[in-house]
Amino acid sequence: MQLEVTFRRLNPRDEIRKRAEALFAKFDRFLDPAAEGQLVVSVEHQQAICELVITSRGQTFKAENTDEQLRASMDKVFHNMEEQLRRFKDKRTDRRGRGPDPVERLAREVVTSEPDWEEEDDEVVERV
Repeated sequence: MQLEVTFRRLNPRDEIRKRAEALFAKFDRFLDPAAEGQLVVSVEHQQAICELVITSRGQTFKAENTDEQLRASMDKVFHNMEEQLRRFKDKRTDRRGRGPDPVERLAREVVTSEPDWEEEDDEVVERV
């Protein structure tokens, strides 16, 4: 996974680049190793603007945020992207036909099935 950071109308700073790379590294559980990301950091009218575009397996995800603080804008744009990637991953795994959650399925079986034993005159008889 690679992240390209571009600065517009702003002097490049290593701390911004390192923070962006650290936040981007958290997406490894959602993305394949060949994913590419582009972060554009700019300042307009005393507002910090962050745009994040990620391309993975033919899919393109985009998030944008504007805030007075650069760090807050960057955190929000990465948070929005994480929500998008999480929704996409959940949708993809649901469509694979894996069915309901195993715990939920087991709970339904327990509620609908008959017990494996019967009580007769203080004795317990198990069916085999």
